Amino acid sequence: MEDVDSPVTDVDGPIEDADERRQIGEVQERLIAAYADQPTQTVADAVEAAYRHFDGIRVRDFVPLLVERRANAALSGNGSGAMADSHLAPPHHDE
Repeated sequence: MEDVDSPVTDVDGPIEDADERRQIGEVQERLIAAYADQPTQTVADAVEAAYRHFDGIRVRDFVPLLVERRANAALSGNGSGAMADSHLAPPHHDE
């Protein structure tokens, strides 16, 4: 039986979640800029709630995108808000 609390692994070993956390941080930064009229903590809470919604999901490839969409919808108040502008995204350190 598989331990559901163990880290998700691939054929090479544990998958690092540091990159996912970095991406979630970038989502938070974009949404803070997009929702400048709302308190920063409100935006951070929406992002964290959206991120926690995907706890336990084994396939993590699209979690940052889904978190952004879910948090954006929650912050827009109508569930169908547009995505934050991608030009507000900070550059990746690898670029």
